[in-house]
Amino acid sequence: MSEMRIMDVEAGDLKVIWDADNQEEVDAARAQFDALLKKGYFAYRVGEKGKKAEQIKKFDPEAEKIILSPAVQGG
Repeated sequence: MSEMRIMDVEAGDLKVIWDADNQEEVDAARAQFDALLKKGYFAYRVGEKGKKAEQIKKFDPEAEKIILSPAVQGG
């Protein structure tokens, strides 16, 4: 099972879970990922097995964990 955490200012922390072997779940997670990137969110694949986290621009159904967060606004 893989997990995508969405940090949302209004809704809080949302979690989406999918099984890479279930194409319907993968498609639903990918659609949500793509929609959030279009809204200006940034996506990060969280470090797996000691690897550093990295920003991603394409959905990875094999990722253990993805975090999406809106752009931080300064002022």
